[in-house]
Amino acid sequence: MEASKNVLIVTDGTESTQSMAKKIEETLTGCRVVSIQARNFSGAEILPAEIFFFGCEKPHPPSFEYLEDVLNHINLAGRVCGLFSSGSGDAVNYLSAMVRDSEVGLCAEPFLASDFSSKDEKIKDWVGALIH
Repeated sequence: MEASKNVLIVTDGTESTQSMAKKIEETLTGCRVVSIQARNFSGAEILPAEIFFFGCEKPHPPSFEYLEDVLNHINLAGRVCGLFSSGSGDAVNYLSAMVRDSEVGLCAEPFLASDFSSKDEKIKDWVGALIH
């Protein structure tokens, strides 16, 4: 029996990214998931996680300052990460730059969706590809 994976989902707290995070979490059956808004991120959540999902609507949300700082000072090589946004490509470019120094593996293209509710099957496929 395969051990359950530890997953961390961090969002900027906007309604659209919270909705996306909920859909991601629903797809992660059998995983231990911690889903939080960046303003509540303490840093302790990152160590047990094997898989990360980071999402924001716009680049450089103020709530991501501490998360950015942690990612600049930690090596996450061997772990995987998915980036998502309901906003612009600029947001996923920001997220890509934010995780670069941590050496976390970006195992899938970022998920960009302006109308997430119509993308349920695509998000399931995206999450499935990332966690296997």
